[in-house]
Amino acid sequence: MGFRVAALTCSLLVIASSLSAAAEIPAAPKASSYASAKDLVAALDDYIERIEEVLADPGEFADLQSRMVKDAETISVLALVLGLHDEDNVYKAAAGELIKSSQAVAQAADYKAAKAAFEQLKAAKSAKGAAVTGWVRVASLKALMEQVPLVNSRLNRNMRRFERQADGIAQDAAVLAAIAQGSMANLEETIQPSNSEKWFAFCQQMRDAAAVLNKAAVAKDEAGAKDAEAALAKSCDDCHAVFHPEGLESAK
Repeated sequence: MGFRVAALTCSLLVIASSLSAAAEIPAAPKASSYASAKDLVAALDDYIERIEEVLADPGEFADLQSRMVKDAETISVLALVLGLHDEDNVYKAAAGELIKSSQAVAQAADYKAAKAAFEQLKAAKSAKGAAVTGWVRVASLKALMEQVPLVNSRLNRNMRRFERQADGIAQDAAVLAAIAQGSMANLEETIQPSNSEKWFAFCQQMRDAAAVLNKAAVAKDEAGAKDAEAALAKSCDDCHAVFHPEGLESAK
């Protein structure tokens, strides 16, 4: 009996160990390979401005709170990538405080709490806190996945005016690349948390397609940008087919 228990315990430990290893986030490439610090800093500043717009009128807060939450969660991911970025940037040292304060904005229950948290977020831009040291979960998968189609829609509109909007396209592509990399840490929030191999592969596919789009936009290469946009859309469809099939059906 003791031998059986020991054998079972050993088997469970082996299984647990293999699951833990399988779920380990793959080593990330240099952040500059998929999103420049310049684009990410500009995007982070834009999302802070968008939150300030939400908080400008207390009477409109209830209607715009969901937008604020998505934007704050996106700031958390952008700050994470900037904190781990291989390029020096104005928010590298502030990343930890930016993450903490943007999370507080996202979790604010009412206008007063959101306003107070937002003041902390603005102050965090110049903070010199503890360094960000690894790829960890900093935002909810739900908020990030709700942000993606909003960014995509703006990006698609700008593609119709490529020459004039190339800088905006590059910035939005950088945001999508950052979300894709940051979302690897959200495996446990998916409908298939045991399917880590596919989740990581889809996140990488989205990140890399967004990176190509970013570089094409920076180079003012419209044909290359269109090809990358198609690859980015395919990455989203491929992922939805496995992890969010009902979303794919509703989009048809």
